[in-house]
Amino acid sequence: MVWLLVNRISVETPEDADRVIQAFRGRARKVDAQPGFLAFELWREESGKEVVVTTRWKSRVDFESWLNSPAFHESHQRATGTPGQAHGSAYELVD
Repeated sequence: MVWLLVNRISVETPEDADRVIQAFRGRARKVDAQPGFLAFELWREESGKEVVVTTRWKSRVDFESWLNSPAFHESHQRATGTPGQAHGSAYELVD
């Protein structure tokens, strides 16, 4: 099964969206080397009030291993001070 994590980051202004996007463009890319990692995508909502980050994984176990890894915590410390409120959802491919 493929596991998809969707993280929606709501921001106040398009300029805040730009700051979030820049932070992700400068990401450490530690996730790319994680077992089970398949893909990363960064999306900007047309009004500039939301940035969507998706990651795809071979399984929920692979994603949870990443979530609990030191590399995850190191990567996310870099985002300190980035604007926005994040709301995550996870999906399992059913067909």
